[in-house]
Amino acid sequence: MISSPDYLGILIIGLFGSAHCIGMCGGFVGMYSLRKSAAQPALSHHLLYNLGRITTYSLLGGTLGSIGSFAVYAGEHRVIPGIVLLLAGFIMVLMGLDIAGILGKRGLFERTGITDAVFFRRVLFRIRSLQSMAGTFLLGLMLGLLPCGLLYPILLHASSSGGFLPGALTAAVFGLGTVPAMMSFGYVVSRIQPHLRLLLYRVAAALIILLGMRMILRGLAFNSWIPAGRFW
Repeated sequence: MISSPDYLGILIIGLFGSAHCIGMCGGFVGMYSLRKSAAQPALSHHLLYNLGRITTYSLLGGTLGSIGSFAVYAGEHRVIPGIVLLLAGFIMVLMGLDIAGILGKRGLFERTGITDAVFFRRVLFRIRSLQSMAGTFLLGLMLGLLPCGLLYPILLHASSSGGFLPGALTAAVFGLGTVPAMMSFGYVVSRIQPHLRLLLYRVAAALIILLGMRMILRGLAFNSWIPAGRFW
């Protein structure tokens, strides 16, 4: 199970890494803001877009939490779940290093090409044509699937949460952390100096690396290769 300090760390990752979310989704936020009817409050659109995005994150986190929980239950040998934790932790550390720019050019885990896919563009066009609050919610649902270097390690963490609900909560907490920046897009975020954005992004990356290392230690302790510790 994931502890309260983990949830706090995940929330901080969302808060500090949200400048990256603006880079990924800012254009889409501007798109629905400009296309909305004058009679429809901007706040409602922002809330619905973020609700859709967090809903997708939660479903992904819950699904991975369920799969991870089943893998632990189905493992005939105690060593298997521990190795899965080790692997997930190692990948989280790699992702954190990528986000920090230590592995070279950032975005190694985001180059999926999904936004260039014909299917994605067709669905996006249909949703955009709705020009309604429901369309804004659907846009959030869809764009929650965009490749995100910050989200991937959170979903990996969710896979070790122990079930659907804690996995969904893990991803939802991350999503909530990104909401303030998304809601204030065009005002607060645009006024943050580039060097400060980079610093906040690196803090988020450092927290991801720490969570990954904690998961590695959990895996080692799970297999009794090291003593169980208070902090893992």
